[in-house]
Amino acid sequence: MKIKGSINIIGDKSLSHRAVILCSIASGVSRIKNILLSGDTKATIQIFRQLGVEINEINNNEVEVHGVGLHGLRKPDGPLNAVNSGTTARLLTGLLSKQNFKSELIGSTQLIKRPMKRIVKPLIEKGAAIKDTNGKLPITFEPKDYKFENIYSDKPSAQVKSGFLIASLYHNDFPTTITEDLPTRDHTERMLNLMGVNTVRLGNSITVEPVSSLRSIDYTVPGDPSSAAFLIALGLMKSKKLIIKDVLLNERRIGFLKILKRMNAKISIENLEVRDNESVGDIHVSRSNLSSVKVDKEEVSDMVDEFPILTLLATQAKGVTTVSGASELRLKESDRIKSMENFIQSLGGNIEVNPEGFKVNGPQKLKSGQIKTFEDHRIAMTSVIANLAINKGIKPDNINCISDSYPSFFSDLKKIGANYDS
Repeated sequence: MKIKGSINIIGDKSLSHRAVILCSIASGVSRIKNILLSGDTKATIQIFRQLGVEINEINNNEVEVHGVGLHGLRKPDGPLNAVNSGTTARLLTGLLSKQNFKSELIGSTQLIKRPMKRIVKPLIEKGAAIKDTNGKLPITFEPKDYKFENIYSDKPSAQVKSGFLIASLYHNDFPTTITEDLPTRDHTERMLNLMGVNTVRLGNSITVEPVSSLRSIDYTVPGDPSSAAFLIALGLMKSKKLIIKDVLLNERRIGFLKILKRMNAKISIENLEVRDNESVGDIHVSRSNLSSVKVDKEEVSDMVDEFPILTLLATQAKGVTTVSGASELRLKESDRIKSMENFIQSLGGNIEVNPEGFKVNGPQKLKSGQIKTFEDHRIAMTSVIANLAINKGIKPDNINCISDSYPSFFSDLKKIGANYDS
């Protein structure tokens, strides 16, 4: 198997969600190109259709959104189902708390296990009429004219921060300041700036100036760096030269690349430019002899989605890799610390875990075995990469969940010379 070539990948999931949400409450028609149409983003689209927004799918992963304005959403005729998408659930919590109609937000058996108190509790303390289910979905929203000038997030979560940012759009007579413990990815602020909203960051705080409307946009979603991570990992283990083009390279999304550089990875960024207020460029990858690395708490939020594939790479790197301050990994689609412990041990490997991280000694020779994915798309994709790069006998128990974030995963693998035989 020779991994090589140049490829464009699907649009970034975080930006795709935000584009649908913000364009739906903008004034006028927006066009979103290279949007990710996956299980998660389709859930967001369906919810806004229920809320009265016309969203038309055009060819080649492009949609047209007929925005209804900040106050134009209508009462849905039934529950709003976020399915498996935590981004949808948390961003919409801020939005739905500000509407003049009652609504209910529900999710899949997987999503209803994930914590929502982190966004619900601060909003209730500011006067929102929200009722959750033991800190989780389902959540009901009653109409309530509440406002706040300041709000605090004690979790390193861009989803929570973005939910607060969206709620603050409904404060048209004073600025709103959102403060977080650690700065998180800033896609919502950047997109709001494109749509005519002034935001100012000072340290760990973002202030949103009052606005009466959002302007429509024509927006092209760059490639998803969290999805690219799996192709990058395969390239580091197997390729002579692999180029992944037009990838989102926001400073808060390249933590994985920074860690890989410290691991002696042969990676470079070419053709870097700013498009639609985001940094975009090409990632060049070559086969590398990786060394171990230490990942600290301050680095975790910038690569929270890439830890499963990083853990696999750590088993192939020389030395002891340690990760600390990563308790947030236990609250994703699965408990990713536990999931990867199960992953490595089921293949005869060694991993030492603790409540906030893990330690892996490498290189290890991983045996054949079936991987329990816990219906987590990133665990499933990590299993496929392990199969292609390390041992053909490594098989995930579920590949269907991959469509939550990367529906073109297998076709993209074929384009660069990797054929996965399930």
